[in-house]
Amino acid sequence: METVKAVRERLREKSLDGLLLYNHEGSNRSSVTYVSGFTGSLAVVIVTMDENLLITDSRYYTQALEETDFELVKLDSSSKIEEITATVLKQKNLKRVAFESDKITHSRFLGLSEAADDIEFVDSNSLVGDLRAVKSDKEIEKIREAVRIAEESLKEALNVIRAGRREIEVAAALEYEIRRRGGKIAFDTIVVSGERSALVHGTPSDRPIGDGEFVLIDFGVRFQGYCSDITRTFCVGRPDHRMRSVYETVYNAQKTARERARAGITGKALHFVAQDIIAEAGFGEYFGHGLGHGLGMDVHESPGASPNNDRPLEEGNVITVEPGIYIPKEFGIRIEDDVVIKTEGIAVLTTFERDLMLL
Repeated sequence: METVKAVRERLREKSLDGLLLYNHEGSNRSSVTYVSGFTGSLAVVIVTMDENLLITDSRYYTQALEETDFELVKLDSSSKIEEITATVLKQKNLKRVAFESDKITHSRFLGLSEAADDIEFVDSNSLVGDLRAVKSDKEIEKIREAVRIAEESLKEALNVIRAGRREIEVAAALEYEIRRRGGKIAFDTIVVSGERSALVHGTPSDRPIGDGEFVLIDFGVRFQGYCSDITRTFCVGRPDHRMRSVYETVYNAQKTARERARAGITGKALHFVAQDIIAEAGFGEYFGHGLGHGLGMDVHESPGASPNNDRPLEEGNVITVEPGIYIPKEFGIRIEDDVVIKTEGIAVLTTFERDLMLL
């Protein structure tokens, strides 16, 4: 398996004997699946220089045998997974083991380190994350299909949006269309209107949509383990001059950021392409989040297009480009696309109209 080969190369570079991935009831499902193929909610994956092991309980024995060729270590109901894990690590004579500190609770790590007190656990949060950040053609095609399902579903759901329709009804219609097309919801759907559209991650409510108001819809589809993430802002009826002006600012910031994105630019620099345009228009205080984030098996993963990322973007990264302006007690606007980073630019996976649509 190419993924395991790449993991072993990273372990050699860091003089490590093995990698431990801990997934407790879905806490780290994506990385476990990426490395082993196993999709269950409970697992410990151990990769050494010559062996691959997977620890799980009786709920998943049959599933594990179907999904992965890793050696199955059975966890019975009377055993603690930390103790079984420590036993396996000692049996394999591992001395320095990489683990992800952000995917295991403090109490569980204490239990593991106490049971394996002669093993050095080396914090290696980015080891698998960096591999996942560069997508293969196969992974990109899955994201592209998640985008296609999302956009077809949105196009159909727009038919239910009108003045008087409640936000929660629009969200329900959109999620129905996603399910009908074979997709799953990647995260809780956001549908917010009027003043509520200024809530960056607002929850759909019983509020009726009013005439002349913005409706911001942010949603995603999960297809075969990979996600899309799209935002569009519409207007029911006709917007006033201020609404159009602010929308054009977001549109220009998003378009310019897409044009400037390419391998080699840092996530921080790309963020400020959009941030500067919004600030120059007088709305800098109303854009408080990063321009974008990595997208793949998780909706938010590496790399980020944010002020916190000084690393250059790489060819094969998939990120979102989603500037916004959110003015409290007035309205909010966001436009979000999913793009693949290339050497000389990007491949834009999303195709849905970006000009302001009047419904």
